[in-house]
Amino acid sequence: MTTRRSMLKRLAVGAAATTGVVALAPAEANAATTALGDIELDSFTGTDDAKLTLALAAARASNPRRAIRLSARSHTFTQTRTAFSGLRILGPNVGWQNPEIAGTSGALPQCTVTLNCGTGARSWLVGTSTTYNVTVAGIAFKSSNAQTQFYHHPYSAGTSYASMFDTLTFYGFKHVFGLPSDPFSMTLCTFRGSWTCVAVQDTQFSLRGSDNFLWCAGEINYGWQGANGGRYLMRFSNLSKTAVKHMYLTARGGSRAVLVEGPNSQQGGLDISDCVIEGQNAGDPAMGALVVVKGGGVSLTNTKLNFGMARPSDFTDQKDTALVMVQGGTALISNTWTNRASATSESVPVVAVSGGSAYVDRLIGMGGNWTAKPVVARSSGTLVADSTARVA
Repeated sequence: MTTRRSMLKRLAVGAAATTGVVALAPAEANAATTALGDIELDSFTGTDDAKLTLALAAARASNPRRAIRLSARSHTFTQTRTAFSGLRILGPNVGWQNPEIAGTSGALPQCTVTLNCGTGARSWLVGTSTTYNVTVAGIAFKSSNAQTQFYHHPYSAGTSYASMFDTLTFYGFKHVFGLPSDPFSMTLCTFRGSWTCVAVQDTQFSLRGSDNFLWCAGEINYGWQGANGGRYLMRFSNLSKTAVKHMYLTARGGSRAVLVEGPNSQQGGLDISDCVIEGQNAGDPAMGALVVVKGGGVSLTNTKLNFGMARPSDFTDQKDTALVMVQGGTALISNTWTNRASATSESVPVVAVSGGSAYVDRLIGMGGNWTAKPVVARSSGTLVADSTARVA
């Protein structure tokens, strides 16, 4: 049975008891082990940090690895933890969570974890070597200091291999996976289930690697508002042969939604599909570009691309010229629905190429305020567009 199927079976209907050696006193070992073989955090005594230290020791010593199970309550953790192969930290159940919504009378899962940590090597979880089969599922995480990062695994420390992250919420975080300057290194990883990122303080996802499946069986709702200097919601930095689906990204005001970058030697295959990438609405738009491609190979398919380029003069880091800017690499852009912001002229290109190559087909303007076909433009590089677009 695969790790993914085993974990989901335990979350849904239970599984037969497993055995393993735990380096604890007999009374602690008996208290920590349930009929499912999970290690219950609240079977230990002390602060939440002290409990987690004991639970991690028990998990690391177990063979096969036991999962650490949190309770339906609020937890607080302040210590940085080193990830290890087989680490699994699970909430009591799995379901959509959003800390902004109250008064649900327990209808939403109530497992929350407040983290008071730092970023980079001071994040809550840190990979210091290649790890396999790390799983975190069914938890709403909050940052108490607006300076916390959830998981840091730099390329210099190998990669997070065949890890799975399921139905997670992040509230008030500086970063979630990776730093913009040092992305999270991932191989054959899976993001699944219903995710939410709210009250964000900076770019939440900076990712590199290959062979991953992100929200193919799930979705993420993630928005950012404010004059943040053109920082991105998602940074795909040399991420190849990876499927990304079902992102609902709202880049309001000064934020941009997606950056794609990578070397000329990259194998391509970053396939982004069935996503909404937009400002809030026609009257509360993104001021600049929504997607910027600087290198690598990416496809954007079945995209709802709306409400950008309302006031690009706000930005000083680069000159924004279109909803999708291709400055390098290769972009395949197919089946795009696009709506204009109230302040965005119809003459503003949906796609502009200043380097690299873009191939555009089936670009459809919606919203009832188009008098002609959407515009695509080229100042350098290669642009191939079908008859649904107007080449400026």
